[in-house]
Amino acid sequence: MKPISAYFLIALLSGFFVFISFSYGLFAGSEYRLEDLLYVEKPISDDIIIVAIDNESIQRIGQWPWPRKVFAEALAKLAKNQPLAVGLDVIFSEPSRFGVEDDRALAAVLNNLPYPAVMPVEVENLILLENGELAGGGALKPLALFAGSPKVEFGQVNLFLDSDGVVRRFPLFVKTESGEEFPAFSYAVVKAAGKEILPEDNFRDVERIVYFGAPGRIKRLPFWHLLEENSLPELKNKILFIGSVAADLHDEKLTPISRGALMPGVEIQANIANMLISGYRLRPLGFSAMAVWIFFAAFVPALVFLAFRRALLALGANVFLGFFYTLAAALIFDNGVAVNLTHLNFAWAFSSFSLFGYQYFVGEKERRQLKKNFAKYVSKEVLAEIMKDPEKVSLGGEEREITILFSDIRSFTSWSEKTEPKKLIHSLNKYFSEMTEEILKNKGVVDKYIGDAIMAFWGAPLDDEEQADNALRAAQGMLERLKKLNKELLAAGEQEIKIGIGIHTGTAIVGNLGSESRFDYTAIGDAVNVASRLEGLSKTYNAEIIISESSKNKIKLGAELKFLDKAAVKGRENLVNIYTVV
Repeated sequence: MKPISAYFLIALLSGFFVFISFSYGLFAGSEYRLEDLLYVEKPISDDIIIVAIDNESIQRIGQWPWPRKVFAEALAKLAKNQPLAVGLDVIFSEPSRFGVEDDRALAAVLNNLPYPAVMPVEVENLILLENGELAGGGALKPLALFAGSPKVEFGQVNLFLDSDGVVRRFPLFVKTESGEEFPAFSYAVVKAAGKEILPEDNFRDVERIVYFGAPGRIKRLPFWHLLEENSLPELKNKILFIGSVAADLHDEKLTPISRGALMPGVEIQANIANMLISGYRLRPLGFSAMAVWIFFAAFVPALVFLAFRRALLALGANVFLGFFYTLAAALIFDNGVAVNLTHLNFAWAFSSFSLFGYQYFVGEKERRQLKKNFAKYVSKEVLAEIMKDPEKVSLGGEEREITILFSDIRSFTSWSEKTEPKKLIHSLNKYFSEMTEEILKNKGVVDKYIGDAIMAFWGAPLDDEEQADNALRAAQGMLERLKKLNKELLAAGEQEIKIGIGIHTGTAIVGNLGSESRFDYTAIGDAVNVASRLEGLSKTYNAEIIISESSKNKIKLGAELKFLDKAAVKGRENLVNIYTVV
């Protein structure tokens, strides 16, 4: 399988795996916990005030629960301050322990309120079904005595507690088993206050709660101030939520923004009211949108791995991009869209590490093999170019136009017979080293050593627009190096070396050739045969370098070439025009 196909297949499978986990609701708890980290404080309306039943008020007024006439007095005195609405987050579901007159005192005030008030209802056994619908049992309601006032409405204070004990959602409307329907407590308070709820046509049965700050951020007024008119601040046109904030009264819950601290239930209701007034919503991406984002998150790493062929570099780039991707998701979250970071990051990470594993253990293995194959044929510079884009290299065999160089030592048989084996090998090794360096220096591929002969070529595995020029430069450089080498050999009392070189440009088949256990990157074909024959003609024409017309026509470096002859080349029917360097 080609790397591109493999990369995209891995990305597709990664995306599919994560999408299935998303479809079945896996990691939902992790998603919530990750989203909790994205909460930042937002502006809170000055119109919302919590009237706090706090420790200070309990110390001043007396032991909890207070007589209901305390609430009656407080609500009556509020009339002069003209609040927009009051949410009384205390369920008076049982008769007062101070007697029926205590209940009647509160009922009398409620019946004559000049401002709207909302009292709480708690629907029992509330269940969120898998289809998203809500099923409730009975309702814990205030005494019927308090329900007769035209200014008093009821709202349910139910909140959904997630598996980690954090309150993140609330039901907007709930029906009891008897068919009664109650709006959310905060919703009822905001509606009673005459505030516009934005956007009211975009609600769901279960809403995410947007928290605008940590516990204590919404302005609080201790309850006892309501009983002392002289200590009351300006409350005109304010929305008041009366409820417990004292820890001993046990109406506190964990919230996403509280960072482990508990938030009083009345403050959660005040946050919901602020959310309804502000128009800010937290909407999860829809199913189809999440599918698109999950597969997008899985495919981006594939593109990165294709761009960076080194596994560790590609993984590092993906981690870097993942950081900015998470930052972007946080900004989107701050604008009201919950992008399900857990599944998107999971898709990103799963795809990235799967691709890393594939590229490191398969791709890098192929790269190492490729490097091993070519390290003995080409220069470090050419090898670096090959490793930049290995796909340009075809090892399976391809037809290419290349320029082939053959060099051979003249009278080698006679020399080898007269020279001691150790000296012969020493001289040959020096010779091969010098000639090979010059070929590699000029971007050539050293194909093989055939006895005392050297075969090299240009134009494969990488394209080389100057292949004929590079071959000629190499040939001339080889002769210059040979002059210096011969001086050393003569000084050491050894025989000098003379060589002939043949250069030809033509079409050949290049690739790995050999058995399964051993093969070499080489070139075969008629062009190789012609180059070899031209080298053989160098002795006949007493020329150090013989060049075919096809090579001569591609040479651009301005070398002065002289026509030698129309020569017969074994294996060719037509004569070949040959040239030499002047």
